[in-house]
Amino acid sequence: CDLIGFCSFSGDPFDKPPCRGCSSYLAEPYIKCAECSPPPFLLCLQCFTRGFEYKKHQSDHSYEIMTSNFPVLDPTWTAQEEMALLEAVMDCGFGNWQDVANQMSTKTKEECEKHYMKHFINNPLFASSLLHLIKPA
Repeated sequence: CDLIGFCSFSGDPFDKPPCRGCSSYLAEPYIKCAECSPPPFLLCLQCFTRGFEYKKHQSDHSYEIMTSNFPVLDPTWTAQEEMALLEAVMDCGFGNWQDVANQMSTKTKEECEKHYMKHFINNPLFASSLLHLIKPA
């Protein structure tokens, strides 16, 4: 989970935790038991709907739906896309917008550049936060 409060995993399926019910790699959305932790007790939607129970985990426990399919900074970008954009800029380098767009696959190079510049470079909120972080104590 990150600072914004959602959990996500890279595009690599081996980076994703398995479902405790069927051992398949989890894809969003998935279920996190709010009563069984640590470690987190995670289920795919299929096992959750079948009422999977294991040891102390019961099907009537409260739960959270884990997803990053919601807007954060812009209504046309999901949190998952925000994270993918930041990862693509780190992987491809700032200014390589075509490579960034190719890695993201859901946005054009123009959309990637415009969004990154607006929300991460020219955003006074982030700029002041970054300056605060790098100021010597």
